[in-house]
Amino acid sequence: MTTSSANSAAPNAPSTIDMTPTWGEIGLLFMRLAPSDERRAVEAMRSEVARAMAAAQALSQIMPTLSDEQARVVSTTMVSELKKQGF
Repeated sequence: MTTSSANSAAPNAPSTIDMTPTWGEIGLLFMRLAPSDERRAVEAMRSEVARAMAAAQALSQIMPTLSDEQARVVSTTMVSELKKQGF
C-alpha cells in the first residue's frame, strides 16, 4: 500500500504560511506610495515594477496561444488582482 507524500507527513509537523504578496498587492502598495512622495520606497520597488511590466508583456504575447481553460485562469486571476488594487 502506498500513500502520497501529502498524506505521509507527521501529524504534528510544522507547516509554513506563504506571506509573499501577490502582484496585485505589490501594485496596491506602489500606487499608495507613489503619490505620497515616498521616493526612496518607490525607487526600492523599481525592480518589482519592471518585472510586473515585463510579465504583462509576456502574457499579452502568449494569450492567443492559451487553451480555453488557461485563458479562464488568466481572466479570473486578473480580475482578482485588479480588485486588490481597487478596480
